[in-house]
Amino acid sequence: MSQRPGTLTGSAPAPSRRRRWPRIVGWSALALVLAGVVLYAFGGMWVRTSEMRAAYQAMVERHEQPALPARFVVPVPGCVCHSNDPVLQAQHARRRLRECSSCH
Repeated sequence: MSQRPGTLTGSAPAPSRRRRWPRIVGWSALALVLAGVVLYAFGGMWVRTSEMRAAYQAMVERHEQPALPARFVVPVPGCVCHSNDPVLQAQHARRRLRECSSCH
């Protein structure tokens, strides 16, 4: 029974470096796709400033605007509402990326 150099008796040969790279690239691509799916499902915009958030909260306290329900939204860096209206800022901050196609 001949044995390949560098292997233990009864064990499978270690994969070569050329065989490892497709696995690494494949798992990396899968991780990126999964991250994209999670961000698409749960990602949303940032509220640009704390002043905008405070202005909307003041409107809620004066009963000028309804309180927005809490939602699980992951803020995506760079995703902002370009309006200066605190009402739109607050309402859009509760939207997820998959819901943004109604505006854009």
